[in-house]
Amino acid sequence: MISRPIAARDTAIEGNTVPVAGRAWRLRYEGIEGRSPLEVMRNHQERLEANRFEILFSCRGNECGQPAALGPAVVRSVSGPNPGLAPGWSDMAYMLARLTRPEGDVHVAIMVVGLRNGAQVLVDVVEARPMQGGQITFVDASAMQRAVEQTGRVALYGIQFGFDSADILPASRPTLEEIGRFLRANPAMAVVVAGHTDAQGAFDYNVQLSTRRAQAVVAALARDHGVPAARMVAFGAGMAAPVARNDNDQGRAQNRRVEIVRR
Repeated sequence: MISRPIAARDTAIEGNTVPVAGRAWRLRYEGIEGRSPLEVMRNHQERLEANRFEILFSCRGNECGQPAALGPAVVRSVSGPNPGLAPGWSDMAYMLARLTRPEGDVHVAIMVVGLRNGAQVLVDVVEARPMQGGQITFVDASAMQRAVEQTGRVALYGIQFGFDSADILPASRPTLEEIGRFLRANPAMAVVVAGHTDAQGAFDYNVQLSTRRAQAVVAALARDHGVPAARMVAFGAGMAAPVARNDNDQGRAQNRRVEIVRR
């Protein structure tokens, strides 16, 4: 059980990727001799749908893209043993399903390949945990103004990034819009955009990750929100400036933030 993402995608359609994070399991087993990948997959689909799973995507054969590309794309981000699927597939099927539930979604990616004597099945399961509610308050432009006037800085938790990456997620847009509104209302103000991480992982890596995230925020503000790049400096503090303990989930969530600091 690990906290790593599963990336399942349709290689025939660029960018059709579903990143999720949580506890992950990997299963590989031999199908019944004489059963086609389609028949095996339909049995899995029936059972998943009977248990309230939603089928997000499915494909068969060439619909899924080149087999050589699809296999690694389905399983590459799940930590664990090599899937070890046999070469020389005669047919294949793929399906991604999701169970939505209050205690955290469950994603299931199933890949079935046809062989001379039957089928092989690879199943990746990721059980996500929901974020704790009530821990993060949305900060609008007026609240940013007050915080910067009082302390010279404001800590923001509404900017979200992809797992272990500097890719800004769509849910971050409201906070970016408020930062843009705040900075446009203060055209003479220059700021440091500082990225902060929790203490998980190596120190140097977290400094690099937080720097890339700060740079991504600066780029987004300049590109999409009318803030001249010359007014902003990106800085990565990594884990060096915690505001809470790093030995529990709540504290780590408080430490993962972006700060706007007046220069």
